[in-house]
Amino acid sequence: MATLTIIKDDKWVSVDGYGCTLDSVSLAANVHAIQWDGSAGWIEYNDGTANETISSISAYSTITDNHATKKAAEATALAEAEAAETALKATYGWKRQFDETTKYASVGDQLDQQYQDAVNGTTTWKDGIAAVKAAHPKP
Repeated sequence: MATLTIIKDDKWVSVDGYGCTLDSVSLAANVHAIQWDGSAGWIEYNDGTANETISSISAYSTITDNHATKKAAEATALAEAEAAETALKATYGWKRQFDETTKYASVGDQLDQQYQDAVNGTTTWKDGIAAVKAAHPKP
């Protein structure tokens, strides 16, 4: 572990740059924060006591273990949310509503396509509708 920051009153813990709020942080009442830079650290007090230098963070292993547990839970929740979003994006309804690659043109544009097709003898409007229907077949 390279760095550690514990802010007791906020229940905030950062380990190697990843910070999160824990349910509880048990430290002495007069402790404001614990700082560790990878090789040395200090305890900051909230009662006027001078900062105390520390040479180990082993006394805070319960807090760092709780942080690791919460970090893993957050990673799992994020992965589950991403999987759910991927599954949603694969549904027919989502594709019909949000897929920008094959979407019906606006009504105004479609009317203009129909007019231009009639004047020029083209099938732009029919081709556009067919492309959207082919991209999003009904289930």
